[in-house]
Amino acid sequence: MTPVSLLEIDRLSVGVLADDVATELVHELSLSLESGRTLCVVGESGSGKTVTALSVIRLLEFVAPVRTTGAVRLDDVDLTALGPAAMRSVRGRRIGMVFQEALDSLNPAQRIGAQLAEAHQPGAARRDARAAARTRALDLLREVGFTDPERVANLYPHQLSGGMQQRVMIAMALMAGPDLLLADEPTTALDVTTQAEILRLFRDVQREHRMACVFITHDMGVAAEIADRIAVMYAGRLVEVGPAADVLSAPRHRYTRALVECVPRIGTRRAEGLPSIRGSVPAAGEVLPGCRFAPRCAHTVDRCAAEEPPLAVDGESEVACWHPGAGPVELPLTAPPPLAAPAAEEVAPLLEVRDVHRAFTTRSGRAGGLFKLRRRERTNAVDGVSLTVRPGEFFGLVGESGSGKTTLGQLVAALDHPTSGTITVAGQQHTPRGLEGDVRAFRRTVQLVFQDPQSSLDPRHTIGRIIAEPLRELTDLRGAALRRRVERLLDEVGLPKSIIDRIPAQISGGQRQRVAIARAIAPEPALVVADEPTSALDVSVQGQVMNLLLDLRRERDLGFLFITHNLSLILSVADRVGVMKDGRLVEVATPAEIAAAPNHEYTRTLLAANPGIRPTAPAAGSHE
Repeated sequence: MTPVSLLEIDRLSVGVLADDVATELVHELSLSLESGRTLCVVGESGSGKTVTALSVIRLLEFVAPVRTTGAVRLDDVDLTALGPAAMRSVRGRRIGMVFQEALDSLNPAQRIGAQLAEAHQPGAARRDARAAARTRALDLLREVGFTDPERVANLYPHQLSGGMQQRVMIAMALMAGPDLLLADEPTTALDVTTQAEILRLFRDVQREHRMACVFITHDMGVAAEIADRIAVMYAGRLVEVGPAADVLSAPRHRYTRALVECVPRIGTRRAEGLPSIRGSVPAAGEVLPGCRFAPRCAHTVDRCAAEEPPLAVDGESEVACWHPGAGPVELPLTAPPPLAAPAAEEVAPLLEVRDVHRAFTTRSGRAGGLFKLRRRERTNAVDGVSLTVRPGEFFGLVGESGSGKTTLGQLVAALDHPTSGTITVAGQQHTPRGLEGDVRAFRRTVQLVFQDPQSSLDPRHTIGRIIAEPLRELTDLRGAALRRRVERLLDEVGLPKSIIDRIPAQISGGQRQRVAIARAIAPEPALVVADEPTSALDVSVQGQVMNLLLDLRRERDLGFLFITHNLSLILSVADRVGVMKDGRLVEVATPAEIAAAPNHEYTRTLLAANPGIRPTAPAAGSHE
């Protein structure tokens, strides 16, 4: 018997209104989902994934005026036709939502237990209703993995780690017992072990509650872990949908194949450069004849540029492509060896970290009357780390959140001082007393690229002014010579000169990260500390940014201390990899040694938690 769909999206089109003109974000999307199944919606930023989810639960209309056509049916009830009051009764009770940034979604001024109780029965005033909500909240906190739900219920969101906050968000989404769960990039900012725990939790609660789940992600590895079916979106269109195993192992649409090929794989060296998709997703409202992916596709035929392909049945899948691929994705098992870094005995280290510690002292207290009893606690964020980076070497530093890798990067860049030990960069020492020697010379030698370019670029300044800032502070360039240097830097990082007078909000996330890289290389440093510079980027943009860094390394003989939680990525490109846990460097080895025979148990744990491209979610029907 054909399973009955819980959710049916029928030719949904969504446009944002401005001056009574609609800019289309999603075009005639049709999808269905049965109870107990997981549908992963994948695609780059700007593909329409989040807009689709927000349109299902009708939250987009609170952000901007929208025009919607088509239907979204939940058990044959068209959600697009419901009035505000009827739709409010659907949110939470029938449809739960887990957002990407848990800390932004939780009320910072309210305890966890109170927030969960409110999600169970908003505005409930009766004592028995409040007691039932409290009991339900504690049960769900226990179900999502908290062994001490009473303590967690009395905490505020900022007192929880990122993974714990996301567990609370899942519990909150389950409070009213919904039939459908929408999850929008809930694991993007998490390290691999926490991500693996959250994905396992999603599978467990879905099986326990027999919910349908729409899981939005740009990570094909995450889709492989959790999806029964995968829907691929591009520029507001659905381009391929089918069973997860088919879409991942033998994708038909050229865009899907490109996304799969871009995923870094442990054991496959990519030191000469990662696969990436040229160009970028067309802007919303941009009119293109034919297939919207054609300008970026290497396999176009004449028909692609003239006629848009319809979504057509292809076996158990549907695909919209005039020239689809066939068979499994071909991936090289090996790649050319990396550029040989100078041997340690041939040249002095560019960076030398010797027995560095960084301790933080905090005061904790217990409320009690007028005074609080306080005690001082000492935490070793970096605990006796020693390492070297040679000129031109790409050194990767991996570990979970809280392992101390970012603190170590800040110490190397002299944004903070060590409690003990010494850091030497190009002969200049950094000790607990501070920097010894010329501070301006040190700033020219070491530069940083931060994780989030949106936060690290001044939103009020133009791109030209942002890139020119270190040149003004650290060099004698001024006037026309300074502008020419900025234009050359834009060209060097692959950006058009036309953006020089724009502000960060007017360019894409990938372009913003390129601007951050241009700013970092402007004073011609010898060492770049890159702190999670690709963690929030699509896999294709990640490839473009990594290739830029590798090119700059070759052209400028740059040394890199590259901090990341993406083990597949760093094992693909690094010369050596250091693994950090609890402030200590537990293993340093080549990528080949770590992939084949890691020495430390923690490294083996990271490898086991790393998502691969091979589907591991239960096969269709196994939920029954």
